[in-house]
Amino acid sequence: MYYYKKNIGDYRSATAHLTLLEHGVYNWLLDTYYLNEKPLPKNERELFRTVLARTEDEKQAVRDVLDEFFENTENGWIHNRCESELKTYQAKAESNRKNGAKGGRPKTETKQQENENQSANQQNTPQENESDNSEIPKETQSVNSGNPQKTLTKNHKPLTNIHTHTVTREENSEPQSWSPNTEHLQNVIRECQGSKSESILAMPDFKFHLGNFNAHWENKIDLTEKQRTRKFAVWLIQEFEKLERKQDRYSPKISEYSKPRYPKSQPVSRNVNDAWEDQPVFKGTVALMEVPEDFL
Repeated sequence: MYYYKKNIGDYRSATAHLTLLEHGVYNWLLDTYYLNEKPLPKNERELFRTVLARTEDEKQAVRDVLDEFFENTENGWIHNRCESELKTYQAKAESNRKNGAKGGRPKTETKQQENENQSANQQNTPQENESDNSEIPKETQSVNSGNPQKTLTKNHKPLTNIHTHTVTREENSEPQSWSPNTEHLQNVIRECQGSKSESILAMPDFKFHLGNFNAHWENKIDLTEKQRTRKFAVWLIQEFEKLERKQDRYSPKISEYSKPRYPKSQPVSRNVNDAWEDQPVFKGTVALMEVPEDFL
């Protein structure tokens, strides 16, 4: 038995006078009793080894606890509470073992009766409904199915207050997407970008950007026509700048370092002395100078 219940209130009331050492000995003895499911051995040497009693104080604590809470019999030291708990545990284990051999726990009588009553009610329900409906005329049944609170007889006037709802084309029509005024939009873009306004409006993805703009601002129903036009103008300008940056990134650039040093028509000479041909040559006259004697 690896588990047992412990009532702390009962334990404290019965062991309030014990020392801390005796509490440890008593709990160890109880654990050993439940674990082995048999009385403690009578031999003191074997008992001391079981409870790990080494010193004389520990051995004396074992003797005191045994004398007070256990009963010395021929089979060993017996504890009444442990014996009752073990009998209950063993009886339950035996019952579970038998039920497992039969295939599980047997159904209780109450559950069987409930299942039988439920099946009987299911069988009787359609017959009762048929008998109840047979007494009602067919005309009354058809009307009551639609309006159970009003019962009509055979001699009733036709119902004329039938309201029909016709759905018009306006109700089914989806809301149209917003489209800006071209002149107003061009004026707004010209204020910011000047001559680029025509290029911005001539972008090939103009309708695509307009659809994205409407999808982004569809919940902003409180925007006026002027505010919406200005926001769309800013939207187009940003998309146009993205397009320009993309074109500049992929267009080839020629820097001053990448330009050829010599024209392609003129062959490049690999002779070092040819570089001195273009040097300027002095062709003037050289005048003689007189050096004074005390120059040095």
